Amino acid sequence: MLAGSVVAVLAVPAAAVGVWRWDASQDPQVRDSVAVMDQGVADVLAADDEAAVAVSGMVRAATCSLGVLRGGGRYSRAADLFVPSGEEEAAVTRIEHRLPASYQPRREAALSGSARPLIATAGAGVQLSVRQLGPGWLVAEAQTGCVAGPGELADASPAPGDPAVPAIRTMLAALGTAPAGFNTASVPCPSGPPGSRMTTVAGFSVSTDSGRLAERVAVPQSARAFVVAASNRIAYRDGSVSVVVDASDDGTAITVRRTTTC
Repeated sequence: MLAGSVVAVLAVPAAAVGVWRWDASQDPQVRDSVAVMDQGVADVLAADDEAAVAVSGMVRAATCSLGVLRGGGRYSRAADLFVPSGEEEAAVTRIEHRLPASYQPRREAALSGSARPLIATAGAGVQLSVRQLGPGWLVAEAQTGCVAGPGELADASPAPGDPAVPAIRTMLAALGTAPAGFNTASVPCPSGPPGSRMTTVAGFSVSTDSGRLAERVAVPQSARAFVVAASNRIAYRDGSVSVVVDASDDGTAITVRRTTTC
């Protein structure tokens, strides 16, 4: 009897672990949302073909709970859009009208002095939003619900021979500095050849003077420039290429983001 009791006692925790593992295997996974997130951001960027844009890497924006002893996260993919100051509301409205009807875009009440935010449903539990961050500065963000996935996401490196890398080196050299490293992020082109991508290559400098960037960056005469002076940032779009130059949060470095649009 004693041996049987011991076996029974041991079987209960084992069964509980088995149930826990089964529950965990049913948790939604971030990998199942990546394509939807990327497509949502791509559709926003394609809806405004005049803005200067830059795609950001996917990040774990917040932590959350998926159940007992099962932590999860809310992941986001974002992109910046730069438009003329004073035209933020018109830009968000243009995006609203050009997004696929399946997204069911809707507008929320505006904060004082800001464009009305746009909210949409991209699918697979992913919410899409377009909000104003500052004068002439919008951000598009696709965010998952609570899903399982890694806590840290490694930055991707530019492809060998990517022409954006020497272009960024040249721009940083003209600003009196040099790159400390590069990373890249991309989303699919909503239209175009299969496999085509909208890609942003970012180069961040070694420690340097990051002041007065709007005055120091040489903008091509053929480009349309958007100055975000309050945040020491300048952006421009020259045909299918967008360039955004800004200072790091602590002001000790310069970042150049170069995006080839669809």
